[in-house]
This record gives sequence, structure tokens and C-alpha cells, in this order.
Amino acid sequence: MHLGVVVGILYCLQFSRELSDEEVQRIADMVLERPIHDLTIEEQYAGIEASLAVVVWEEDLSWQPHDELSIRDFLRRLLERLDALRPWQEPPFRSLGFGRWEEYKRGTRLAHVRLYSPSQDPMHARLRTVPGDKDRLRGLVLRLRSADEVALVAPPLPNGYDAVLVAVPPHRPAAKVIEAFLTHTGYAQDRVSPAVRRPLR
Repeated sequence: MHLGVVVGILYCLQFSRELSDEEVQRIADMVLERPIHDLTIEEQYAGIEASLAVVVWEEDLSWQPHDELSIRDFLRRLLERLDALRPWQEPPFRSLGFGRWEEYKRGTRLAHVRLYSPSQDPMHARLRTVPGDKDRLRGLVLRLRSADEVALVAPPLPNGYDAVLVAVPPHRPAAKVIEAFLTHTGYAQDRVSPAVRRPLR
């Protein structure tokens, strides 16, 4: 069953009274700018397409107000809208998981980042304790629209509001990567200050 992406979409539609063209545009923007489950746009599109190809949905969707016929029609219109918006840009940022965590942990500090509370700071809210890390560091590995890949690293709470921005060599000059981080995450410049470049221990 390929309903994972569809269920994510339906959670965003559960309070929508009508599945209008305006809602199609809103969800298309979400798919392009704020990926569901940090999937690529192509993966989200394929998930929607695969769900439409399934004759009978086995997932219990009784929790949301729209019937299956209406949902399927909405998803078809969503695919049409996404097709109309090609060529697609990469989203501003996308999480990459912790597969290369040890490289980032030994990577190069680019900047110090002042975090706000998780309720006010989307990046802080996405930080997770790294499984198996002996220092119990919290991290978030990102691919930016600029194609730069960076990690935001913070100590455990409650004293974990001073994070560092890290990259793995080879990478672009620190100033360029920091600029891309600011642009694509929306952080204010006064919250990010260049660091002395040395390995993160």
C-alpha cells in the first residue's frame, strides 16, 4: 500500500470543508516547499500516483471528513497541478537522516547558531537525539536548495540552545554555505555567527 504520502496530505485537509482548487494549490505548495516525511518531490508524486492505481484502499480513513471518491478526485487534480508546475525546484531544505553522522560529528564548524524554543524555531523542533551517540548530541542533517549539505548540532536539553553548523569537506567556502543556510531556513542573520574552523569533537 502506498498511502503514506496520501495520509500525510489528508491530515492537512481534515479541517478543509471543500476540496477546492485553492486547496489543491495549497497542498501543491506544501509538496514542493515542505516535503511530507522529508521525501523528494519525485517520491511524493510517485506515492500519490501509486495510491491512485490501487483499486481498493485498505487504510482506515474514517477519521477524516471526505469520502474516497472525493479524495481520489482531489489527488488527480493535485498531480495535474504538480505537472503544470514543472520543472520543480528542490525544496528550501530536506532532512537526510543520520546515515553519515560520524562524518558530520568530525566535520568542520562553520558557525554558531542561537536556537529559540522548539515551539518558535522549526529547526530546533526538528532536532533529534542521535541514536547511539555517546555524548547524547542532538542533530539535524540537511540538504539545502543550494545543494549544500550541513548538520545542525546541539547538546542535550535543557542547556542545548547553542548549536553549531557543521559541514563535511569538501564543501564551498564557509561564508557561502552560511549564506545558503540563512536563505533557505529563514534564520535571522544575527542568530548565526561564523566560527573558527576546526574539527567538531
